Amino acid sequence: MSDIQEPLPWGKSSATVAVLEQLVADRLLPRNPDAGAPAWISPHPDETEPKPPQGYAVSFVRLHERGFGVPVSRFMRALCEYYGVELHNFSPNSISKAAVFVSVCEGYLGIEAHWDLWIHLFCGELFVENARNQLRQFGRAGGLTFHVRPTRNNFYISSKMTTNNAGWSQGWFYLRNFRGALPAFTNRVLRERPPKWDWGGVAPSATSQARGPHRRAGAFGEEGADGSGRYREFPPAESYPSRGKGPADFRAHPREQG
Repeated sequence: MSDIQEPLPWGKSSATVAVLEQLVADRLLPRNPDAGAPAWISPHPDETEPKPPQGYAVSFVRLHERGFGVPVSRFMRALCEYYGVELHNFSPNSISKAAVFVSVCEGYLGIEAHWDLWIHLFCGELFVENARNQLRQFGRAGGLTFHVRPTRNNFYISSKMTTNNAGWSQGWFYLRNFRGALPAFTNRVLRERPPKWDWGGVAPSATSQARGPHRRAGAFGEEGADGSGRYREFPPAESYPSRGKGPADFRAHPREQG
């Protein structure tokens, strides 16, 4: 990929206090009652690159609008570990696809989100910015996308994702990393697609290796450090099908098998 350029600098954040408080009002972020250890921090207007305080990760307004929520779930932790990424490496549509998958499992199949089924249906792809009349560039954020495997399209529902996420990466802010559930922010840029992103979870050896991260992720508690309840992790109507009960959460997790 020598013809692909390095990503552009981050630039100033558009995630002002007013923007984040609207997410709180929409129940997409927790309230911020603790001034000593706030649940979220809006970057200073002069900041041009994320430098989170100790104990904080970098999140984005659009990710919360598309389905990411806190406390961070077991399924989300497993996705981070299995694909070897940090939160900023997920694209908005990758979060939406994971949210839809959880809803299909819980709302239609009546099971918790099944890790082996996820690996069987989805593969990871490397996103490279390719604007018209411009050189291709690695993505500063959102380098990981998910796609249903072409040979398995008939086994899964059709779900249309938005094609316009312009400017989403400017909405960065600092999110408290409760219990260290998320990988520490290192400003990682994804520059290659590891072979495991394409594993289908069919061969016993591949299935065992794929399932490992989910088991390790389960070592964390499912609730927040303060014992509070989980906030909704799905945006209204867009990500989950109608199913006669409240929105599922991102608690995901497959039944353990030997």
